[in-house]
Formats: sequence, C-alpha cells, structure tokens
Amino acid sequence: MSEPLFHKITPRAIKVWQWGNSIGNLFYFMIPAGYALFFGLEQFHFWMVLFLTIMFLIIWILSIVLMPYLLWKNWRYAVDEKEIDLKRGVIVKTRTLIPLSRVQHVDTRQGPLLRWYGLSSVTISTAATTHEIPALDTVIADRVRRQISTYARLAEEDV
Repeated sequence: MSEPLFHKITPRAIKVWQWGNSIGNLFYFMIPAGYALFFGLEQFHFWMVLFLTIMFLIIWILSIVLMPYLLWKNWRYAVDEKEIDLKRGVIVKTRTLIPLSRVQHVDTRQGPLLRWYGLSSVTISTAATTHEIPALDTVIADRVRRQISTYARLAEEDV
C-alpha cells in the first residue's frame, strides 16, 4: 500500500498561533504576582517571585517564538476515498486515521484570529470524538470539507 499524499497547513498558521499563545499565556504571569501579594516581598519571597517571573517569561517567549513553528513544521493531513490521515506532534508524534465510513459531519470554523488571516479550521466529527485540521486557507478548507463530505457519502453508500 502506498503512502498517501500529505499536505501541509499554511505558513500563516504560525502567526495565528503566535498571537494566540502570546495572549493566552499571559495569565501565567498572575502566578508570581499572586505569590507576591499573598506572601509579600521579603528576602526569600522576593527571590521566589523573581525566579517564577523569569521562568514564566522564558516559557512565554518559547511559546511565541519556537512552538508555533515546530507545530506548523510537523502538521500534515491527507484525504483519500477511504480515510483521513492526520500527522502531528512535536515531542509526541500522533498519527490518526479516520475511516470515512465513520464520519458523521464536517464543519469549517473561524475564530477572530483565523478570520483576520483569512484562515479556517476543518472539524471532522465521528461518533467517538471530533478531529481538527487547523489553519487552512479558507478556500482550501471549504474544498477539503466538500471533499470529505463527498467521500463520506460514497463510503456510506458502500456500507
């Protein structure tokens, strides 16, 4: 059996994930602030607050600079007449095969950041769970949604 033709998601996904991570991970800085408010800033607590702040700053910067690129680099998807194949993961690599006979419905989604960059995500629902192909160009996302829907109808007729 041959390897399916995998597609990459658009490089603009990196910008969307950078913005999402920069905004979403800001709440981690409330941990050192809360620690400082609760314990004060005496000698030991000052160093603890400083340590926590630096640690969260490093994590925040990595989540903006490095992680979106690594996620984009490792995301692949393929759609054929029998199944949908999703490959993703930076540290833990995950490969998901979704038989088209199990697909119940397919949606496209756009949040504010995705809309700003002209992107959409395709969500594939089965009886067990929902899978997502993130950050595709809106035109490509509509094409993938229609393709999956057509293949799912054909797979349903074969059963």
